[in-house]
Amino acid sequence: MALRIMASRVADEGGRSRVTDAELMARAKGNVEHRANGDVVIREIPMVNQGPKGYCAPATWERAMRYMGVPADMYVLAMAGQSGAGGGTSIVAIAAGAKDAVTRGGRKLESFSGKIDPSTVAKYIDRGLPIMWVMFSTKQYNDIADGRTKEREGMTDPAAWKKAVADGRKGQKPLQPNRNEGHVCMIIGYNKETGEVAVSDSWGPQFEERWILGVEATQVSQGSMTVIGF
Repeated sequence: MALRIMASRVADEGGRSRVTDAELMARAKGNVEHRANGDVVIREIPMVNQGPKGYCAPATWERAMRYMGVPADMYVLAMAGQSGAGGGTSIVAIAAGAKDAVTRGGRKLESFSGKIDPSTVAKYIDRGLPIMWVMFSTKQYNDIADGRTKEREGMTDPAAWKKAVADGRKGQKPLQPNRNEGHVCMIIGYNKETGEVAVSDSWGPQFEERWILGVEATQVSQGSMTVIGF
């Protein structure tokens, strides 16, 4: 059983928001930040901490749904996704469980697969639409993401940073998937000059924006991406 608190007018509509597609499109696009260093990042995505149960998929779905004006609750989504303590959500089941709520909210689901790089994610990011991404969150991946994010703080010269990353990657072996480290997070930005994408994890504010090269993201990707759109 779950308790949801919402405005009476929203409850009268079965949870559907009165926000029109045009209004939401404008709001989403207005959340896209273009930085002087070439970063393009979606702001104002609510943070939902997945907590000790490891509900990464339910938390990510709640974040995306709430951002798109669709009421959502991580624990209800966890039941729909048959999540067990410590994780283990069925990606197919949670998408099916969320579809009705998304449709009632006047939104649509779009799923796709392929390599991850700025050119493939830009079509969604530029519209202010975060991408839910199924991947393998390995120690090597997280070490690189943490290190790169810290190193790139204050980055003002994309060309110099791109060279620094390339030099630092010399001799680096490709990231290896680990079937025991399945994870769901968001792609929320990109930088075409550096070849990086920005990733947001549901682990609290300090993981709201981390950066990884698109080629490295592709190496740990499970190939499944979903967007809630119009």
